[in-house]
Amino acid sequence: MNEKEKDLKNVIGTIFSTNKKLSRGYNEYNIDSIWRSTFGEMISQYTSQVRFHKGELTVYITSAALKQELSLNKQTIIDKLNKILKYKKINSLRIC
Repeated sequence: MNEKEKDLKNVIGTIFSTNKKLSRGYNEYNIDSIWRSTFGEMISQYTSQVRFHKGELTVYITSAALKQELSLNKQTIIDKLNKILKYKKINSLRIC
């Protein structure tokens, strides 16, 4: 990535992170893509929705067994995602 691309990426990221109307959609997309890339194809197949609002991440899982497994590892998941996120931080995780 060259300098112009990096500058443009930073400007766009700043606009989306500071404008409230734009940031909500950007953050939702960003967190959804981070969730799917972090936990891979297998978990992504069973993830129907990922929502983030006021520090709470809500993940909708279609498999009961996977829901149980993720619920047992909530703090590990929060820690892992917070290391990747740049702006918003996850305070709590809800598995639905």
